Amino acid sequence: MTEQKLGPNRRMGPAGSENWHAMLDGAEQILREEGHAKLTSRRIAEQIGVKQRLVYYYFHTMDDLIVAMFRRSSERDLRQQREASAAPRPLRQLWALSAYSHDARLISEYMALANRIPDLKTEVIRFIDESRAIQVATITRALDASKTVAKLPATALAIIATSVGLSLNREEQLGLSSGHADMQAVLSGFLDLLEPPD
Repeated sequence: MTEQKLGPNRRMGPAGSENWHAMLDGAEQILREEGHAKLTSRRIAEQIGVKQRLVYYYFHTMDDLIVAMFRRSSERDLRQQREASAAPRPLRQLWALSAYSHDARLISEYMALANRIPDLKTEVIRFIDESRAIQVATITRALDASKTVAKLPATALAIIATSVGLSLNREEQLGLSSGHADMQAVLSGFLDLLEPPD
């Protein structure tokens, strides 16, 4: 997947262009539906109806394309989290993002790829750190304002919420729901303590 088709100093297609986004969209669909083993420049070209060499006009290597695809996705996710943290009920908004808006299959594929693409690993770590910082700051504000909740570490709560949300999402995509209602009830009760319903 790291094969370089042309020299590194060649003219490149512009990042952010319509073709650039189309390639990332096609690659994301392949990664989600077929897995990283099928993610090739040839397959992306077929998916979006262009010649294979055009992929290498926009990206030096397939690894560069994968990093750009993850970066685009992570920037969108971080923007949504920042907006959620500024909402009237930020904890509920962040929980909704953790539990319902993530694609468990895509996350698994990125994690597998990060084990062999150093630049992707760096991007994944950066995203997790930034995401966690947003969550921790939001949880800390809620805990400081609460008179009824024991002072649990905000970092631990952020990790628990993210992990539980991802786990529920993965299981739901498999068709498994046993215990989910109980977990949702526990989380709902905790959120009611921190962000009482009207």
